[in-house]
Amino acid sequence: MNIWLLEDDPAQAQLLNGWLCSAQHKVRHFELGQTVVESLAEGGFDLLILDWELPDISGIEVLNRVRNEVSWHVPVLFVTQRESESDIVSALSSGADDYMVKQISQPEFLARVDALGRRLAGEELDFEIGPYTFKPQSQSIHLHGESCDLTAKDFDLAWYMFRHIGRLLSRDQLLRDVWGVSGLNTRTVDVHVSRIRKRLNISPERGYRIKTIYQHGYRLEQV
Repeated sequence: MNIWLLEDDPAQAQLLNGWLCSAQHKVRHFELGQTVVESLAEGGFDLLILDWELPDISGIEVLNRVRNEVSWHVPVLFVTQRESESDIVSALSSGADDYMVKQISQPEFLARVDALGRRLAGEELDFEIGPYTFKPQSQSIHLHGESCDLTAKDFDLAWYMFRHIGRLLSRDQLLRDVWGVSGLNTRTVDVHVSRIRKRLNISPERGYRIKTIYQHGYRLEQV
């Protein structure tokens, strides 16, 4: 993949760059958020890795520019020292696909990167269910013909849940099958479920609902 890395700490940038290159990824490193923003029009990146605290603008500001001006589909991973639940929820609610707190390990970091970069192999045909049309090639979902703003991971989660209508899906199962990893803060799942419920306008009026099963997970039901 072509990866843009926003990290102002030289030692951390060198470490992450080395890990990514060892996994055969191509990396373009940025030290300032504004430089990333000014380069967005160039495109050409498959994944964006952001630090939060930077000398100029914050990683959240960069994320907002990406989502508002570029695409909801390009995957975004935060790697930062900020570890409070409110920070994690804020980043995910703003459109981040995943969130890691430093210090991080190489195997887990590369697993997260691979999970975000993974495309749905073999699922090339559009999939229609009720008022929704899933388009795997563009990782987009249309509601009555109108495209919904979703991140790549939102698409993966919605695709998975609609393929398993009526089944109780635990948070651990969703982390394993959608994110491809285990051990994430389960708030990650909760925020993404909340977002697809809102962005897809999932409601009984549309013929579907996402039911929260206390202490277990979620079940997408046809009404």
